[in-house]
Amino acid sequence: MARPKLDKIVNLFDNGKDFEMTRSQYISYTGADIPQNKRYTEEKSAIARKAFEYGYEVKVIPERLEFHKVK
Repeated sequence: MARPKLDKIVNLFDNGKDFEMTRSQYISYTGADIPQNKRYTEEKSAIARKAFEYGYEVKVIPERLEFHKVK
């Protein structure tokens, strides 16, 4: 599996608003596919760690990711 390039997603985190992206958008932004394991994707993946760094949490919904600003 390719390592995701998260530079483009960081701009979305900087907005400070909840957002979501489809699997195809994630691939377009990062050059990598969404990890197959839901728990890993939400808690330990590169995108989960980056989201947490910016105060977000990741929720995996089939074929898309939701990012929620933690209050």
